[in-house]
Amino acid sequence: MKERKMKGKSIVEVLLIFILFYLLIWLLTDVTRAEIAVLGWSYIVGTLLILIPIIILRVTKRDFGHYGFTLKEWRYNLNIGMKCFLIGMIPGFSIVFLSSFQISYAGIIGGLILAAVEIPTILLLLLVLRRSPAEKLPTFRDGLILVLLLIIPILLALSLNKLTSKVVSTVIWQFVFSGFGEEILYRGYFQSRINEEFGRPYSFLGANFGIGLIISSLLFAMAHTLNPFNPFKESYDLAWGYGLWTFFAGLFFGFIREKTGSILAAGIAHGLPDAFGEAFAQLSSFM
Repeated sequence: MKERKMKGKSIVEVLLIFILFYLLIWLLTDVTRAEIAVLGWSYIVGTLLILIPIIILRVTKRDFGHYGFTLKEWRYNLNIGMKCFLIGMIPGFSIVFLSSFQISYAGIIGGLILAAVEIPTILLLLLVLRRSPAEKLPTFRDGLILVLLLIIPILLALSLNKLTSKVVSTVIWQFVFSGFGEEILYRGYFQSRINEEFGRPYSFLGANFGIGLIISSLLFAMAHTLNPFNPFKESYDLAWGYGLWTFFAGLFFGFIREKTGSILAAGIAHGLPDAFGEAFAQLSSFM
């Protein structure tokens, strides 16, 4: 008789890597706290986001391109990334709006409101992606706008005589590690690995997807829910509101990954609003 393969191996693999990642973060808390005190962010955690998937793919000899690690059609992905950045700013502006009313994006109320904002944002995203051809793309314009958006907070800080290492670090960390780092782990590795086993049998507004999109978004939400949690430091708080709306944010970035076949566009759409928004939030605290 032909031996039947166990179904769900990819899910088990992804869950084990997710747990390993958080065990490492919790064990390194004292080191990362010292790092955050100086730089504002943990580059150790950011490096792990990128390094763990790369090591796994290298050791298992998997195709990097299959996991979205490709610059194929980079002009198209740059253009899509910039379009999705504009759409992704809708939840970003909503966070600023909520903060003006002293409503935290990590709380339940803030989470419910932002989830309600994210849902139509996903629909808008899919409609835009459906009508985005891969020819005659204004590459120079998109690249110039991308660079300008990254350096504007730094130039503003310089003009206000408020330029610090933390401002520069915020731009770098948010774009490279929060943006591309999280996309590499969640959409590049987790989502692709599960799609590899279960395929993408479903379709919505022209986007094919499978349970990889759902599970990677759930893990992305869980990661943000666990933000204040650390059993090694007897900290058991959970940010349920944060997890609620970041599930839909995970779907947003996941659909970009499914439509483009690369993590480049999703990384731009994720990292650019984070870098731009966090840097300005830091500058506003100086004023």
